[in-house]
Parts: sequence; structure tokens; C-alpha cells
Amino acid sequence: MTRRIFHFSLLMAAVIGSILFIQWKGYSVEKDKAVANLEQTVVVRHGADEFSIKQVINNLPEGQYQIRFPEKASDTNCLSAENKACKWVSGKGNKLKGNGMPVTFTYKLKAPTNPSEYWLENWGANIEGVSYSFTRVQLTELSWRKGSWAASDELAGKQKMDAIDYYVFEKEGGLPALYWNSKDLLPKEMNHHLTIYTEGNLPLNQAVFQKLVPNEKISVIISSIAEEVTEKGGLLFVPAQTEDANEQLARLLLKKKITLKKEEEWYIDLIASLMTGKVVDNKKVEKMRKTITSILTEDQLERWLESILSVETGLSSSKMDELLESTANIKTDFFQKNAEVSQPYQPFYFMDTRELYVNGHKAGDMKILIQNDRTYISFIPLIKRLGFHIESSSKKGEIVINKRGDRYNFFFSKKIFDLNGEQLGFRKNPFFVDQKEVYIDTAALSTLFGVNMVENTNEINIK
Repeated sequence: MTRRIFHFSLLMAAVIGSILFIQWKGYSVEKDKAVANLEQTVVVRHGADEFSIKQVINNLPEGQYQIRFPEKASDTNCLSAENKACKWVSGKGNKLKGNGMPVTFTYKLKAPTNPSEYWLENWGANIEGVSYSFTRVQLTELSWRKGSWAASDELAGKQKMDAIDYYVFEKEGGLPALYWNSKDLLPKEMNHHLTIYTEGNLPLNQAVFQKLVPNEKISVIISSIAEEVTEKGGLLFVPAQTEDANEQLARLLLKKKITLKKEEEWYIDLIASLMTGKVVDNKKVEKMRKTITSILTEDQLERWLESILSVETGLSSSKMDELLESTANIKTDFFQKNAEVSQPYQPFYFMDTRELYVNGHKAGDMKILIQNDRTYISFIPLIKRLGFHIESSSKKGEIVINKRGDRYNFFFSKKIFDLNGEQLGFRKNPFFVDQKEVYIDTAALSTLFGVNMVENTNEINIK
């Protein structure tokens, strides 16, 4: 009995130990999560030939952290709370002991004497395994007074004083790259995620970029120094002299905002051209742009573009068609038909959304398309439902059908047809072929087959 109690006690001790270990491990994981939510304030002071930097990490959790100062940093130092020297794992080194208190790094970086522009990249002390929820940069400029600083994130404050210029940048995340331009850059906030810096008047269509809201904060520099539209350090650069700056910048921002399948990424060019009104070099894309602008009113086009910019998951050609129906009440497969940019342009047809019946039976396999003043219906499914037998369809662009002794031979590219060996004709060719599917003008149905199309607001009946 005593032995059983002893064994049971050992078993319970093992179970309790395992539970405590799991709880401790869970606590450890939660503690690690805190490392990813640090905040920091960085004070930068630029004098004649150097940057003096003070980087304060708020409450670094307990643990050991590998520290790396910028490669060319000098006068590096580390202070814990109350300005005491940091505790290193093995004396003075690069592995720091955190104790849940603030940590301050100070160091200096060399600065050029008289640049036309300058990048301050990878300039912060790095704590490996740590990420930041918020960074505030306070920059004091004593030397380069005739230019301006910019960053990839929000300019929270800027003030030019008698002896200094003062900037405050704020960012969700780690240190931003800082950019200086010898010209005086004027920030213009387009929306809560997009700021554009210019050397004077904004050479862009503001209405376009007020609507184009990036998924993350982006700054754009329009500068006479920039030679081409490029991206660097989270900043987008646009040459001030570029004639198609609107279209180029819109395309660049759209690529960051919209996700498309690789084979449909060219639709970015179409969307950018529709937003800016810019003619496109690609003939198919330009033809599609003209088609859309001729079919949609200005209000419909604006609502459709807004819906595209609001898509949270991946965009696609089918989604673009769906959004056209939901915003403009136009059902079509225009974008799906034209999804491959290398294939010939396919014309725009409205798709009638009403229920379709043939001789009282629902015809879900048939479509009705409308273009200009002509209405077309799926031809092959229709003749089958009307009781015709297909004798031959082996010749391209031709079909032979019969019913109760009447034999028709139709040529899809011609205005003539044969009926029981006699050649007859139409005023206009009633057929068109759309991606191998044949359609016929409904106006020809009564003359050819003696059937009529009766319609109301909800359905279409052919009988």
C-alpha cells in the first residue's frame, strides 16, 4: 500500500511538473511577444560634418540581446536607466543584458560637406530579435539650412527657426530612412497614407492621388534632381520634368496596392490610364480604355474605380466584371474575355441578366448579349432547344441544320444562307462569334424560325 502511494506521488509530481513547465513556457512565450512591441525615440543632431545620435529604447525586457551599431559609427556608448553604464554579458562587448528598463545608445556618423542630396540609411543601433511598434525621430538641422529633410513616414512636425531647422517624423515600426534634398521641399498630404513633397507647385492631378490610398504610409519626392521614377528606402522619386508623371506614379502606387495574377498584372496599366486619362501605348489596352470611357458615365467610372481600389483581397478580371455590375448595373464578361494581353481585343457586350426561357423551359446554358442597338442570343443551344438537328459543323464558320424537312446552311461571316438549296440573304449579317461561341441577332429569329421573343422586366420568353 505504501509503495502504491509512493508511486502515485511520483506520478503526480511528474504531472504537476509538466503543467508548471507548460505554464512557464507559456509565460516565456508571452514575454518574448513583448519584445516585438517596443517603442523608441531617436534624437538626431546634424552639425558641420557629423550626425550625433541618441537612440532611446523604452523598457527593454529582461534577457540577452545582440547589439550592432552602424558599421561606420564612432563614439558608441550604451546607458541604462539613471545614466548608468549598460550591463554586458561578458564585460564590454556586444551582447546586452536587458532588465526591463530604458536603454540609451549614443553614437556619431560622418556627414558629407555640401551634397545636392543625401541618404541616411541603416543608421540605427540594431537589437537582434527585436521589432518596434512605434518610432519617433526628432531631427535638428544646424548646417544644411537651405534644403529639406523627408522620410518614408509621417512628417509630424517641421519648424524653421533662426539658428536651426527642426523636424519630427513618426512611424509604426522601426527606423525610417531619412532623405535630404538641397531644394526646399514642400509636403502636401494627399490622404492619410500618402504625402507628396515638391519643390514648388504640385505638377500632379491632386484629385487622382487623394483617392489612391496606399495600404501603408508612402512619401513621394518630386524633384529636379531625380532622373527617372524610382523607389528607394520607402520613398518614391518622380522627376519634376516628366510629362507623364501622373500615369507613372499612379501605376507605381497601384502595383503596391493591388494584387493580380501574373498574367493579369497588365490591368494595372489600364486602371492607371483610366484614373489619369493618359493615352496608353499598347493598342489593346488603349482600345479597352476608350471602350470603358465611352460606355460608362463619369459617375459610373468613378464609382467603379473606387470599388477596385477598395478590394481587400486579390483583384482579378472576373472581379472587375463583377464590380462593373455592382457599381454601374452592367453585367459583362469584358475583362475576362480580354484577360490575356497577347490575345486580340474582344468587343464589349452587355449581358442581359433576366431569366431566359425557350418554349416554357428555363435555358440556363444560354446568354443574351447587347451591343449598341442589336440583341444577340446563343445560337447553338437555341436551335437545339427549338428541335433542330445539326447535320454538319465540321467546316469552319459554317453549319448545316434541319428540322421537319427544312434544311438550312448558315455561313457565320456572310449575309447569305441556303434554305432547301435556295440561296437567300440578310440586310445585315445576324451572326457574330465570340471566343468560339456563336450568337445570332434576335431580330432574325421570327423570319428564320417563326419564333418570337416576349419579354418583361424579369424574364425573356422565346416561343
